[in-house]
Amino acid sequence: MNEVFENYLTYSAGVRQFTKATIDSYKNDLIIFEEWLKELELDVFELKSSEVRIFIAELADKKFAPASINRMMSTLRGFYKYALRFNLTKTNPISSVRNLKLAQKLPVFMFPKQAQEFCKLPSNADILWEARDAALFASLYSTGCRVSELAGLDIKDLDKTFSYAIVFGKGKKERKVFFAEFARDYLKEYLKERAELLEKHKGQTQKDNKGKIRDALFINQKAQPLTSKGIRYIINRYVELSPELKHLSPHAFRHSFASTLITRGADIRVVQELLGHESVSTTQRYTHITAEQLQNLYKTAHPHS
Repeated sequence: MNEVFENYLTYSAGVRQFTKATIDSYKNDLIIFEEWLKELELDVFELKSSEVRIFIAELADKKFAPASINRMMSTLRGFYKYALRFNLTKTNPISSVRNLKLAQKLPVFMFPKQAQEFCKLPSNADILWEARDAALFASLYSTGCRVSELAGLDIKDLDKTFSYAIVFGKGKKERKVFFAEFARDYLKEYLKERAELLEKHKGQTQKDNKGKIRDALFINQKAQPLTSKGIRYIINRYVELSPELKHLSPHAFRHSFASTLITRGADIRVVQELLGHESVSTTQRYTHITAEQLQNLYKTAHPHS
């Protein structure tokens, strides 16, 4: 990879503090872009908008999904914005290039009753750690946290009454999330068992997969911090027990949180803040869920539907 792309990735990781997953995604996109530039013997800083459109067309011909092409465009926009800022170029060939239109896809989510029932699953299935798993599910649904945010929570991040916690989202942005009463009840039960487990492993240091010493809220049965991968594994084990929720992803708890709030009349800006979305347009897709809910209720209940 050429030096200017490498420098951009270093800047994004160090200064912008983007996650490793984001940096890896940027790197993959830039490798594809660089190979195309080399093939046509084009200079990255002398590119024209018309040539960028040819690049997009070629990606489409290679069966790249529209969402993947739009992500590529996002990567390039970030790169050229960086190049302009540091006087590496005077033009931005992608500024006038629009994203491809995507088919509107509603996220999979649970209705409130389904979410509550899912939180009760651990008590009916002796497969992992009942108290922890119930607290985990209730926390995801109650707070709207991303799985990675919940995995990153330490005991010190919680309010003493378990009413709220401070999480660090994308770009290390800090926000406050809240636990509903039922989630607090699950947490209290789990924390008793967590303390007992830690007592059995007294003297053992909690370390995450990067070697950082932690006092993680959610731990595994070896008294070590649960990773995002570990949380996804736990959720998937319980999904296997629920045929009606077989397409449920770990992220569905977040979708369920948002759709519940909007359906019950919460202001879209408040939901945006609670979810940690940079743009309200990202949050607005949940209004489509509400519309579909109402339509389905109409079809079910109206005598002439």
